[in-house]
Amino acid sequence: MIKDNAAEKIKHIKEMGRSVSIFDQKIFGVIVGVAALIVVALVVYFVDFSPSLSHLRVTVFSGATTGNYHATVTTAADIARRRGGRIENIATNGSIDNIKRLQQTKKRGQFALAQNGMPWGEGIELVAHLRAPETVFFLGPNADSIKTLADLKHKRIGIGPKGSGTAHLAETIFNTPQFAGLAVSLSHHSSDEQLALLKQRTIDLGVFVISEKSVFIEKAVCEDGMQIASFRQSESIAMRLPFLKSDYIREGLYDPVRNLPASSKKVLKLDTLIVSNGEAKRSQVIGLLSVMSDIYPNLINYNRTVTNYTGLPESSAARDFFNNTGPEILDRYSPRLMDILPLSNLVQLAMAISIFFNLMGVGNRFFLWRIDANRIALEVEMRDFFGRGILPEEIEHMAAMEEHRTDDRRRSLTALIERLETLEGRCRKQSQGLLVPMGGEMAYRYQEEIISRNLVGLRAYRDKIA
Repeated sequence: MIKDNAAEKIKHIKEMGRSVSIFDQKIFGVIVGVAALIVVALVVYFVDFSPSLSHLRVTVFSGATTGNYHATVTTAADIARRRGGRIENIATNGSIDNIKRLQQTKKRGQFALAQNGMPWGEGIELVAHLRAPETVFFLGPNADSIKTLADLKHKRIGIGPKGSGTAHLAETIFNTPQFAGLAVSLSHHSSDEQLALLKQRTIDLGVFVISEKSVFIEKAVCEDGMQIASFRQSESIAMRLPFLKSDYIREGLYDPVRNLPASSKKVLKLDTLIVSNGEAKRSQVIGLLSVMSDIYPNLINYNRTVTNYTGLPESSAARDFFNNTGPEILDRYSPRLMDILPLSNLVQLAMAISIFFNLMGVGNRFFLWRIDANRIALEVEMRDFFGRGILPEEIEHMAAMEEHRTDDRRRSLTALIERLETLEGRCRKQSQGLLVPMGGEMAYRYQEEIISRNLVGLRAYRDKIA
C-alpha cells in the first residue's frame, strides 16, 4: 500500500510537471510572438534599408539673397532635396542677425552660417568650420597706396551696416589700444551705399567681409575702379585676434589681362562657421554635414585639424562625424535610433546588459550550488541515521529497525523530512526566479527530483516506525 501511494505521488508530480510545461510553452509562444511583432515594427521605423536624407528637415539662416551665404545654402538645399531631405533657406541680414534668430527661436533643427569672431552669446554651439574663408577687404579708389597700418591714419572708413558682422569685426580691430593713435573716422553704411560713397570720395576706404570670388568684389575692382589695400602687419593682427588669418589676394585675380589687382595683396581672412542653437538632433547635424561635405570635399579633413578659436562648445554629433570621417554605419542606416541612443551609449548599454547577465549567471550558479550543498549535507545526515549509505529506493522497501522506534529517532527523522521539504520548496521557487536563464531550470529540476526521491523513501520508512 505504501509503495503504491509513493508511486502515485511520483506519477502525480510528473503529470503536474508536464501540464506546467505545456502552459509555459504556450505563454512563451505568445511572448515570442509579441516580441517579434515589436521588433519588426521597430526595424521598419528605425532602419533605412536604402540610406537617404528623408530624416533631414532643418532650417538654415543664411544671409542676403545676393550674398555667398545664401548661395551656399541654396546649393545645399538642392543636394538635400535630391536625397530626400529638406533644407529651408532663410534670408537674413547676416551673421549677427543669424545669431539673434537662433537665440530667440530655440527650436529643433535650426542652424546658421556666421563668420568667425562674432559675439556669440549663450546657447550657441559650433557645428563646423567651412573650408570657404571670407576675406576682409579694405577697398578704396587709392587703396594701392596703403601698405601698412600707419597709412590708415585719419582715414574716413565705412565699416558696413550698424549691428552687422562686418561692423563688429571692424570695431573689434579698431577699438584695440594699439589702433587708437590712428584716429580713424568710422561710419556705418550698407554695401551699396559704401561703394557709392567711395566713388564720390566721401569716404576713403570701405570694409567688406565677403568671399574673394564674390561678383560684388570683382565688379568693384574691374568696373568701379576700386583698389585693394595691403597690410604688411597682417600676421601681427592675426596673432592678436586668433580667429583671423593672414593670406594673399593674388596679382591679376580679377582681370589677368589688365592685371587687376596690379600686385599681390596681403589681407586678412576668417572662416565661415555652421552654428546651431544646441537643440538639433544628432541625425540633423549628421545629415547637414553630409550635404556640406558634397559642397566642400575637404570639410572633414579640415575640421579634424583646425583649432577651435571661437570659444563655442563643439557639437558632439559633429565631432563624431569628423573623427569617423563621415557618418557611422548606424547614423547612415538608422539615424532615428541614433537620436535616441548614440553609438557610444549603445556600446555602454550593451556592456551594461552583458555585465548584468553575467551577474545573473553568477547569482544563479551560487544559489544552485547552495541547494546542492544543502542536499548533500542532508544526505550525510540520512547516512548517519541509517548507519550506512543507502539509496532512497532501498529505504522505501527496508524493514523498520527496532532502534528507530524511539520518540527521539522518530523526531529526528521527522525533522530531516521537514528540512528536505523546505529545501524542495526553495528549489522549486528558485527555478522560477529571474536569475535563471532560459533552459537553466533543468538543473533545478534535477536537484528537485533527487530531493523528491529521498522524501518518498523517508516518508515511507517513517510510516513503518510510527
